[in-house]
Amino acid sequence: MKNNYKNYIQLPGIYIFLLKQVWRQRRFNNKYLQPKLDLYRSKNDGSLTEKDLKKITDYYALGVSGILGTSFCILRGYKIKLAERKAISYLGGISGLLDDLFDNTSKETRGLKDFILTPQEMKPDNDQEGLLLSLYTQGLKESCQPEKIQEEALDVFKAQQESLKQKDKSITNSELEKITLDKGGSSFLYYRACLENSADQNEKKLIYHLGGLMQLGNDIFDVYKDHQEKIHTLATRTIDIDVLRSYFTSELKRSFELAKACDYPSKNMEKFLKIISLGIARVYVCLDQFKVLQLKTDGEFSLEKYSRKELICDMQKPRNQLKAIQYYFEILENS
Repeated sequence: MKNNYKNYIQLPGIYIFLLKQVWRQRRFNNKYLQPKLDLYRSKNDGSLTEKDLKKITDYYALGVSGILGTSFCILRGYKIKLAERKAISYLGGISGLLDDLFDNTSKETRGLKDFILTPQEMKPDNDQEGLLLSLYTQGLKESCQPEKIQEEALDVFKAQQESLKQKDKSITNSELEKITLDKGGSSFLYYRACLENSADQNEKKLIYHLGGLMQLGNDIFDVYKDHQEKIHTLATRTIDIDVLRSYFTSELKRSFELAKACDYPSKNMEKFLKIISLGIARVYVCLDQFKVLQLKTDGEFSLEKYSRKELICDMQKPRNQLKAIQYYFEILENS
């Protein structure tokens, strides 16, 4: 991983590979997923919005299956199968809507637990729940280990329940660390269970930790939204970006250490970690932006003093994309 010349030479190939995976996933979505969404779009009772549907096809199904699922397959050494793609696309695609449903305080959490364990007995109250139920049951049917997926989904549910404590201002940083790790880690293990080959304990530890790291990265990018909604995260709590950066880096190093214990060919693990590193690198760009803000407010990061524009890190800007590439190389050099 520290071969600088090799890392530079291989980067274009990794980008092309990822672009191909996104293209393939879009083709899959158009052929298999979109018709299912169109059925609910045509009879929509108002509970589904275009934003909900777009969230499935253009975000969760696209990223979870096209990028994350493909990355898991790189580890094992053979391509994703059609049944696996269906399972992870349907089950991963509903992630955003499930989060919205969980955040709906008018719904009993017991009902969500029943949805996970006994979907065949559930009767949807509206078209949004009907779509969720349809994709969830179809995803389970396509999978080789539906019971395992339900087990992992239950862990996601438990992590979501614990995350409700983030509304309590008395929550400690150590509690926030555990909640962050559990939220991201349980979600990644849920997605991983959609593949037919089971993960051993070492891989599970790696996937779980990477999920937590990604969740921490998402919290950093969502600092403005979470602050407005009075949700406490490690990012909203920090008053020193250097401390947050140091913690993020230590968790990243821990991920690379866990990778060394996995029983996969080194070339598979190397490619997997390079793809993961591309996603992680953008977090450092965001942290740099926050550090500049901190220096403008007497050396203390204070969310109340910044505007939404100042706290939103736009990764579509060429300058930020170039910085992310620089950090990508730094991650590989220091791993």
